[in-house]
Amino acid sequence: MEKPQPVIVLVETQMGENIGMCARAMLNCGLNQLRLVAPRDGWPNDRAVATAADADEVIEQIACFDTVRDAVADCTRVFATTARNRSRQIPALEVEKAVGEINASPGRCAILFGPEASGLDNESLSFADTLLDLPVNPEFSSLNLGQAVLLFGWEWWRGKTEVERTVEPPATKEGLNSFMDRLESQLEAGQFFPSPDLRPETVRNLRTLFGRIAPTERELRMLHGVVTALGVAGRDK
Repeated sequence: MEKPQPVIVLVETQMGENIGMCARAMLNCGLNQLRLVAPRDGWPNDRAVATAADADEVIEQIACFDTVRDAVADCTRVFATTARNRSRQIPALEVEKAVGEINASPGRCAILFGPEASGLDNESLSFADTLLDLPVNPEFSSLNLGQAVLLFGWEWWRGKTEVERTVEPPATKEGLNSFMDRLESQLEAGQFFPSPDLRPETVRNLRTLFGRIAPTERELRMLHGVVTALGVAGRDK
């Protein structure tokens, strides 16, 4: 079962245009799950569609809720972006570390963003487990809504692609040893070893070399092909 991507929740957004810009920023970063809580100008909103710049995949899936409680009911972890002081002692994480926890979490996570003018109120913050720090210049930390969503989305996309980047595992030792046996045989046929006494040490050095490289199964197949081609070339001389 594929892990659900984080949900962006915009709380009491004042302008439809900002909803559209957030949708655009989300799709830039591969996010498409957007929820609205009591948007001031209601939903659907033509101005949001106009500024979404063809982010239809996000706009068409928007769900609208009356309360934050309802919007995050199916989530197991809730992060809140806020510039308010932390008198409620909610733990805080910088966005990069938060993304790591989001990617490691088996359930659905929500990211709350407050109204443009005032940010999240204490009632909305009460549903959050963790505050999300967006590290910017402390002397000018004001972000518009679209910028804030983009900052989170970019970090999430970067973390996601790092997690999803497939790294082929090295070939098994059995496979590597089989290749080395074949290589040794071909080298013997080609009179590579200068003397019988030096052969064991040379083979050990070759094994160390290929062990250090740690070729994958695909790379090992290529190396077998190289040995085959060299063997054919040698017979054709």
